[in-house]
Amino acid sequence: MTTQGLLSGKTVWIVFAAYFLFLIAIARYTTWKEKRDAGKVDLQGGRFKWPVMVMTYIASCMSVWVFFAGPGAYYRYGLGYFFSEMCIYSMFPIICYFTMTKVWLVNQQKHFTTPADFFFCRYKSKALTVIIDIVYIICAVPFISAVLVAGGRAAEVATGGAVSSQTFTLICGIIMTVFVMLGGVKSTALADAVQGWFFILALWAIIFVTLKIVFNGSIIEAFQTVRVQTPDWFSYPGPIGICTYPSRVSYPLACAFGYTLLLPQVFVRSGYYSAGLKDQRQMAFLAPFLQIIVWGGTMLIGLVALAAMPDLTSSETELVIPYMCNIIAGTHGLLAQILMIVFLIGVLAVGLSTANALLMVMSSIIYKDLLVGIGHCKFKASETTVVRVVILLFGAVTVGVSLMHWEYVYNLMIFADSLVESLFPALVFGIYCKWATRKAAITSISIGAIIICLTFFVWDLGYVWYGTIGLATAFVLMYVVSKLTKDDPKDSEDFYEALDSGHRRFMRIKAKIK
Repeated sequence: MTTQGLLSGKTVWIVFAAYFLFLIAIARYTTWKEKRDAGKVDLQGGRFKWPVMVMTYIASCMSVWVFFAGPGAYYRYGLGYFFSEMCIYSMFPIICYFTMTKVWLVNQQKHFTTPADFFFCRYKSKALTVIIDIVYIICAVPFISAVLVAGGRAAEVATGGAVSSQTFTLICGIIMTVFVMLGGVKSTALADAVQGWFFILALWAIIFVTLKIVFNGSIIEAFQTVRVQTPDWFSYPGPIGICTYPSRVSYPLACAFGYTLLLPQVFVRSGYYSAGLKDQRQMAFLAPFLQIIVWGGTMLIGLVALAAMPDLTSSETELVIPYMCNIIAGTHGLLAQILMIVFLIGVLAVGLSTANALLMVMSSIIYKDLLVGIGHCKFKASETTVVRVVILLFGAVTVGVSLMHWEYVYNLMIFADSLVESLFPALVFGIYCKWATRKAAITSISIGAIIICLTFFVWDLGYVWYGTIGLATAFVLMYVVSKLTKDDPKDSEDFYEALDSGHRRFMRIKAKIK
């Protein structure tokens, strides 16, 4: 199936220029305000009240899944796939309370910048820092690149090929890098807060319009059409058999521990950035509701597309929104153009919000963890200048990778979500088990990550077990190796002192809140 160009190349570039000006305005405002209030610009750190905190977390989680991979996945895999995803949101407040709230309590005294800072504080191992950073780099480069590719693909589809996908991808990457260089963490958070609300509204606007025009506003009619045409969509294991019983457990685990907690840009937002306890708790309890709204809307787009176009191939399903715009164009040309513009801006907003956040965190990892912490590099230039150079270089690498051919955005997202599951056992044991050792953490994360890679690329079980085999192995190794080895208790004293101090303050604040 092909799409006609609903937008001219000129329109797309005007839309993109407006979006670019919005980002630059955000960056200039935040740096001006920070210089006025603090006298200097800190690109790597920030503290945010819950309205910004919640939305920067949501936006950094969503990626291009919302407008590309998500609708296509629900189209292909069925309602069971959606319910598998929904399982994570009942677990999220509990997981967040027992892990990321503890991370936040320690961070109130330690002021961490990178995800590995927390693990180093607990285990005092530079080797562990390197391993964690390698895991993050492996998942970050294709993740950012996939986001940029999606932006280029959106522009190409919207214009019917008048705008080159690679050209638009390149420009998106340049804008992403410049924005993060100028504004840092605070700019990305503020931009996310605005963009998050925009892409949620854009998503539901597309749903309401397509339902109104294609099915006379009746979601029941759309459901009934799918029930007649594709009855397997409502059953396990789904239309193409992917929602097997192992995946019903493994996929929610990949989501619960992967993209909601352990991706690098998500870890720092869920664990470091809350301005206070109330803001941390609001993030834990409000984020799942907003994510349900987003994923519910994404599922409905997949459903409506399946009802209207039941014969799309797997590669075509990631373009269901442009195809729906083409159907609408038959009777409502101007409205279809408006929806295509909404789709394009939505892809940019949700995609670059993730890419900006991820680029910022990865640049901090390279500068602080690897160059300064491990390499002991000393620079004559200021820290802000060096960080900006690192952002530029890492951004250039991801842009270069994005110009290569990626067939499925979905595959890259799922692999990244699964890979970082290998960090979870070391996180949990580090918080709750004083006898957990650095050798156990190194072994657990290394072997767990290797097994997850084997699951996807050698055993061909990535879309059955996701990261669960590696996660289970990491848990076992964390326990066994910790029992066989021993660390000096003094190495983790400062960590547990910070945690205990945070708990004492937490109880007083909790009493006041009640």
